[in-house]
Amino acid sequence: MIRYCFLLLFISSAAFAQRGEWYTYSTGKAPLCHLTINDDEMIVERMDPAFRQVKMMGRTSKADEQEHMEIVKKVNANDRVYMIHLSSDNLYFCTTLKYFKKQDSLQMFCADGADDGYKSIDEAVAAARKDTGTHFSITLYRKEKLQSQKHYTPVAKITEVEFRAALQQFTQQMDQFWQYRGYGRYEPYHAWTNLIYGNAFAASFDPRYDKLTLDAKNLKAPITQYGNDPAIKKLLQDAGLLAEDAVK
Repeated sequence: MIRYCFLLLFISSAAFAQRGEWYTYSTGKAPLCHLTINDDEMIVERMDPAFRQVKMMGRTSKADEQEHMEIVKKVNANDRVYMIHLSSDNLYFCTTLKYFKKQDSLQMFCADGADDGYKSIDEAVAAARKDTGTHFSITLYRKEKLQSQKHYTPVAKITEVEFRAALQQFTQQMDQFWQYRGYGRYEPYHAWTNLIYGNAFAASFDPRYDKLTLDAKNLKAPITQYGNDPAIKKLLQDAGLLAEDAVK
């Protein structure tokens, strides 16, 4: 009984720690996405790089610039709490969060699944129970944690060797992602895809660089300076940082 009460307390404390405002790396004109986690929904700031530049602070998004994902069911499995959502095209998908107190960060995992999502909530529950929680995680941070990078070196000052290495690492990681997805075992909800790419891209750069400068303005310098090298040009194309016809 004591063990059961402790488990409930642990789950409750973990759930409480997950609530609130979070930020993570994404793709687009700005490198960050803002998320809010409540008891009954997750709110994700829409990232449309063609029409808006998302900034970390100072602007409140309008309602139509957010995606509200209702949590229709929670499942306790694998020492984690899985949240099941229903997409606009009536497919179910799973996410789960694991809190790391020391870093004050959240690790978000997407459950294994079919290519087109789950057609029933039972399928989503079954996927949650068999999930390993090890593939293509997304890390969510508090705003203060990301702000602490501001004294780091901007990416605009990166060397050619480091820029090439970062692009190679990013390409390799995303190749693994597509290979795994191609086996029909994993399909993230579309809102998470930009975040998976953004997290992989940020992780590819040396920790001494300010990841908040992974935007069009700061990337323009190394792209212009090193982009004429055929190998780097190909890596830029693979990373989606150059228009395909500009590389031919």
